[in-house]
Amino acid sequence: MNRKARARRAAATIVVAGAAAVGLAVVPSLAASASEGHGNAGSLPPAGAIKHVIVIDLENEDESATFGPNSPATYLNGTLLPAGEFVKNYYAVGHVSLDNYIAQVSGQAPNLLTSSDCTGGAGGAYTDVTPGTLDPNQAAYPGQVDGRGCVFPRSVQTIGNQLDAAYPWTIGSDWREYAGDMGNDPARDGGVTDPAGGTDCAHPVQVNGTAADDTNNAEGPNATGTQVKSTVTDQYANRHNPFIYFHAVTDYSLLCDHDVVPLGTATTATSGTVSYAGHLADDLKHQWSTPKFAFITPNLCDDGHDATCAGLNAAGTTAGGLVGADDWLKTWMPLILNSPAYRSGSTLVMLTFDEGAVTDVAAADNEQPGPNSANPGYSPLLNAPIAAYGGLTYYDLLGFKGLTPNTEPATGTMPGGGQIGAVLFNARWIKAGSVYSAGSYNHYSALRTFEDLLGVTRGGADNRGHLGFAATATDFGRDVFNVLSVRN
Repeated sequence: MNRKARARRAAATIVVAGAAAVGLAVVPSLAASASEGHGNAGSLPPAGAIKHVIVIDLENEDESATFGPNSPATYLNGTLLPAGEFVKNYYAVGHVSLDNYIAQVSGQAPNLLTSSDCTGGAGGAYTDVTPGTLDPNQAAYPGQVDGRGCVFPRSVQTIGNQLDAAYPWTIGSDWREYAGDMGNDPARDGGVTDPAGGTDCAHPVQVNGTAADDTNNAEGPNATGTQVKSTVTDQYANRHNPFIYFHAVTDYSLLCDHDVVPLGTATTATSGTVSYAGHLADDLKHQWSTPKFAFITPNLCDDGHDATCAGLNAAGTTAGGLVGADDWLKTWMPLILNSPAYRSGSTLVMLTFDEGAVTDVAAADNEQPGPNSANPGYSPLLNAPIAAYGGLTYYDLLGFKGLTPNTEPATGTMPGGGQIGAVLFNARWIKAGSVYSAGSYNHYSALRTFEDLLGVTRGGADNRGHLGFAATATDFGRDVFNVLSVRN
């Protein structure tokens, strides 16, 4: 490790130690019950068997489209599925994007701004959750804070903060967010210049708890005429980078600059050989430098969000959707699955999507609404009249009936984010080519599982290390870690 890396690691250690001293790692929590029925006790690999978790989030596809017989994702279905386990009944928790990303790393439920991607104002709003205080009914809403907004107060932790607290002497390799194209246009994205290209910890600079978001509008210029949509060279979006929505991360610049970084680049030669550069490739070179928790969000083209891309996808075309996402997987998954940490059997890789089709509002794993929205699957963004369509809403255009514009429907009408499916890979504890289609899981289930696998046992909403609604979710069981039944 070079001198600069050692210095950054030491600085990050000081930052987190100071944050803990002022209460960053302290969130009022529920008393754990010895008779609690959640958790799938004994269903996970032995303590310490999984040392690394890598999560890859793609965009906006339901399970049947992604994994069905007519899916254009041929590499995913033809090459990756035989190498991992297909968890058919894996569900999102909300619509549209940001609320799912936030749930995945913190267990916080959707509110009526996160479920609208925090749009508003010039290009989108990057606004604090207000009042942001812990809900008084912790029995019903474990770990949840009250209010609307996008950026959560310091008291709300992420799995990154949990790992920093649990492993104070290894902060340099505890966690990282790898964001595609982040900071390619610093004036658009913000952040601190990264020596490898792009910027680190890119997020809007708030004034009095709010800021415009110049990455959150795919339609054109903002009120000042500045171009904010995806560009040929910069297809990054804040709403797909969950860690920048937590003051527990962004208020500590050394920590954020170190852990929220650009993904890097992949260049394919005419021979088909791929050359990688940047943080993910560098970190995966060694098991010791592979983060305990890695969250990978490709750009708006490579994650499948945009049907036709402003720039090029990983294969050098403008194809988005499942074709573009499949091209990204074909380019980057060999790097991940051939890394020393994965080959050792100590790494779990999960590939999934943020949400399903917006017409699918089904839920899983007994998902409950939070205190700020009676319907986690409801998005005010989709229920606003559109002048160009004669005052119809997107819900009208998509065939929803009986919804009043600008009004949340009755409780329970839209309970979740739909069925998306997931593929999990592990060289030791998961049988390649297996399929699980009996029970169901969601983003809260995944967060709980990652916390347990990575040895987070303190704090959280239940005093056992589970953040927010991860405290009431269910761990992945032997249905996922299906080699356990053979070994035990």
